Amino acid sequence: MEVEFGRLARGLWSLAPDATFLNHGSYGACPRVVQAEQDRFRREMEAEPDDFVRRNIVPTSDGTPLRAVAARLGGLVGAPADRVALVENATVGIQSILQSVDLDRGDEILITSHQYNAVRLQVEARCRETGAVPRVVQIPLPTTADEALGRIGEAAGPRVKLAIIDHITSATALVLPIAEIVADLRQRGVRVLVDGAHAIGQIPLDVGDIGADWYVTNAHKWLFAPKGSALLHAADHVAAMTRPCVTSHFVEMGFPKSFDYLGTRDYSGWLAIPEAVRFHEQLGPERLRRYNAGLVAFASQHLLALGAQPVGPIGMCASMRAFVLPQRRAALDDDALALKQTLWDEARIQVNAAVLDSSLLIRVSGQAYVEEKDFVQLSTKLDRRGWPGR
Repeated sequence: MEVEFGRLARGLWSLAPDATFLNHGSYGACPRVVQAEQDRFRREMEAEPDDFVRRNIVPTSDGTPLRAVAARLGGLVGAPADRVALVENATVGIQSILQSVDLDRGDEILITSHQYNAVRLQVEARCRETGAVPRVVQIPLPTTADEALGRIGEAAGPRVKLAIIDHITSATALVLPIAEIVADLRQRGVRVLVDGAHAIGQIPLDVGDIGADWYVTNAHKWLFAPKGSALLHAADHVAAMTRPCVTSHFVEMGFPKSFDYLGTRDYSGWLAIPEAVRFHEQLGPERLRRYNAGLVAFASQHLLALGAQPVGPIGMCASMRAFVLPQRRAALDDDALALKQTLWDEARIQVNAAVLDSSLLIRVSGQAYVEEKDFVQLSTKLDRRGWPGR
């Protein structure tokens, strides 16, 4: 039986019934059945802590339940289990790669101006440690797929040791032509780490077809897994050099088992991932993508009517889209926080907002529990209330 989308689906989640959630992209939303499965594992863990960790987590053989979870996720992205590690989130996975790649003074790490802020900070910190230099590719607002591809390629000079490229950018919600970007960079001799934080569950994903050295993606966003669930894929030729951020008991087992047990942490969310996969499949991945695309198109009509400008063509969007709100002055960092807080405090509407290139961006997300009238409510509130700097 097909699940009804929209407000009829809200009961599948624990979302507050008096609020409108148009920001699934930031933290996701874990369905009730997945929460229940995580709770089941947590109760089992607390009943017999030693036995639970030994049976489920400690990587003494290929048959652990945690390795089975890795195999399940790997199957969704076209990767064998022995090339998939579980990590808490994309940020942790990226930190692991930054520490795994040897860098010398004068080497460059290539990122774009649309990079997630935490990743930018990680790159800057690693460069301070090693004497390497961040090389930031300026991608304008608005942009196109060809422009992003061209600018990244032009910036990949001989000193670039590592490129970190978003599959779907965070603040700007653009689906970049990642396979073409990776192929171009690899041809230039650059190792590539793809930040696919928003990818799994939102778009079809095959890491083999993409061909990056490393790929990291969050399962707790669009795949509905518990918070702190992500996978890191390492290609065959870089697996041996890929190390976890924390050196623990099984580090000598190498990738991916060296990532499995990093001391005492709550593994229940990872073990509940298969339930999240089942829930996602119950909704129908392709059906859900079509529904979300329709919501994004509907939201676009209403935001364009307010004078907002998309940061890229709708063909570069999936289940999210970002817009530049018209301003009488250059946007300030506080404007994004003020916009989010005002919408929440006055109308119980949750969106994402950011400032990029002195522009105030608003980003909205479609999801199974969202319907068209939610975007009507948003546009009406924006029209009546306005936004900072309008």
